[in-house]
Amino acid sequence: MFTSLLLCCALSPQAADAVSVETAVAAIYELQEAKADDYDIGRALMNLANINDPKAAEALAELVEDLEGQLRHSAIMALGTCKAENREEVLADLLLKSKHQPDRISAASVMVKTEAGRDWMIKKFSKLKDAPVKAILIRSLDRGKDQDKLLMKAIKDKNPTVRSSALRTAAELGLEQARKTALKALGDANLSVRTGAAIACGTFGGAAAFTAMAELALEARGPELRSGLRRGMKLADEPEEVEVLCKTMGKARKNEGKALLAQALIVAGVTHPEIAGPAFGKLLEDKDSGIRKYALRGIEATAHESSLPLIIELLDHEELLIRSDAVRALSSFKTVPTVHAKRIAEMSRDTSPVVRLSATMALHTLETDVSLPALADRLGDDAWAVRDVAVEALAAMRSIPATRLLAEHMKRAKGLVREETWTYLKALTGQDFGPAGESWSNWLNDQPDDYQLPDPEQAQKMLVELAASRSKHDAGYGTVEYHGIAVRPGGVVFILDLSGSMGFNYTPDAQLFHDYFTKELMATIERLHGEHHFNIITFSSSAGVWRTGLVQADDESKKAAVEYISKKKPWGGTNLYAAIELAFKEKEVQQIYVMTDGDPTVGLTLKSQIIDNVVELNRSRRIRIHTIVAGDVDGNFLNELAVLNGGTSVDLRKSFKEEYTEEVEEDEEESED
Repeated sequence: MFTSLLLCCALSPQAADAVSVETAVAAIYELQEAKADDYDIGRALMNLANINDPKAAEALAELVEDLEGQLRHSAIMALGTCKAENREEVLADLLLKSKHQPDRISAASVMVKTEAGRDWMIKKFSKLKDAPVKAILIRSLDRGKDQDKLLMKAIKDKNPTVRSSALRTAAELGLEQARKTALKALGDANLSVRTGAAIACGTFGGAAAFTAMAELALEARGPELRSGLRRGMKLADEPEEVEVLCKTMGKARKNEGKALLAQALIVAGVTHPEIAGPAFGKLLEDKDSGIRKYALRGIEATAHESSLPLIIELLDHEELLIRSDAVRALSSFKTVPTVHAKRIAEMSRDTSPVVRLSATMALHTLETDVSLPALADRLGDDAWAVRDVAVEALAAMRSIPATRLLAEHMKRAKGLVREETWTYLKALTGQDFGPAGESWSNWLNDQPDDYQLPDPEQAQKMLVELAASRSKHDAGYGTVEYHGIAVRPGGVVFILDLSGSMGFNYTPDAQLFHDYFTKELMATIERLHGEHHFNIITFSSSAGVWRTGLVQADDESKKAAVEYISKKKPWGGTNLYAAIELAFKEKEVQQIYVMTDGDPTVGLTLKSQIIDNVVELNRSRRIRIHTIVAGDVDGNFLNELAVLNGGTSVDLRKSFKEEYTEEVEEDEEESED
């Protein structure tokens, strides 16, 4: 009976204030003896932290010594949320005196979340024993006299991990005095430093930096360094920077170096297509098919007109992917000679969905007597991505015949494609009849013969006025949101991080990430309706899927999904790429929502490679990938993953940090009172 009561107290957040420190500690030991899950013990540790008593902080520090593995980290994370005023002092003592490096790293990750903790670590920098601890501090720095001084000191640190972190942070903060050091570090003996220097040089910019990176790319070996160089060179946005990449790519003799420069230039060249376009045109003559693939994608990005004849020749290439990339490259041009219209229209009916998608993208370059019938045909394609492209192409034409096709399509369109068709119809007409197909068609039929579409600005003004005239309950059409991102009808896959850190990272109000994010996902699933078809993928060291194939969001499936999520517990590493790969196996998926609180640690971990692989997987799928960012993760990486795949990234770290800081300030005010 007593054990049951202790378990109850330990697991109930509401009971935390009603028990003493001694009772809460006893409950934790009872849970250990009962062999409870680490997750349940972690929640009990958080409840101990909620007791506003200096003894609570001291007890958590003592518990660290008695716990093992992940639970030691959980106790330190709980100490970071402790309401007791001595928590900073206890954490600092742990950081300096603990004999276990993982404990010191955990304490550092907590302390940098507050200004007071970070300031203390800055003053004690020389006494910090561990490179990972120093790197955590360095990555948290802002601009300021003391922090600038520390950054310059860290750039010269003996440890390569510290130097690499300092170089990247200095560049991100625009610390100009570190520019020369970053350039010099491209020749550092340590691989990690060279990689960090490459990203820093790209961030700093300048012809000298890009010349050094491009030259290094010609001979670069190893995936880590190549990844860093690609990330750095992608940042080229000044004419002289793009020019450097083009010239170096032109003189490259080895395919590896040529491909690395081409990959970076595909992204960077968009800023100055007049410079990058000719370089890709020349690259198109390369004998290697892999290099020609990058050339075609570069021409697609830059719309290099002089390359048009060479691209036309590749429409009949023996390799399917070359044909597909060639016709897709044509989509970037305003017009294509009429003599080739028949060939492009034929390719839009190809048996391969990859070729059909690429050719459909190019149909808008043809005369309307060819493009309209072909696009109308593709509105009935078996592949939703092809239908989606056809809708986009018709909308871009901004003509009455194309708008009529879209209105007719609304009668049979489903899911995401219907939502996109509706969005385009609103933008074209300045009207909003909701997702009902008949209403749009009837309205267009009622218009006079001389009716003309409003220009884009006028249409937007009409929509604003229309929205203002409607009542709130008339204006909505059942929008579902997940962390502020719309979950539109159609095929949806939710990817949820269940790695070990989800069991010891916490929100400012001391909710474990696992509790907070599983509740958010369950609440979203409960709001789905019959036009959603969904699945759930969870990942830690590996990835697993809830159901085989997407299921309709009816009451039974939503209840089963919530039950499935509620039984999951956090453990292991972070195999993000495996989860995304698994999501792409769902044939009808149109939207993917990825929630993670940590950088990849298992499987494919190179971030630039993950982005490149996903973009490649998605090239013929058009899946919107949205990311939700929390914890200790590279937000730039997840933002790029979303943006390059038509999605949105929501970074919760800033709001969490602001809430955490506000809570600390409130606690300090209460203690003064």
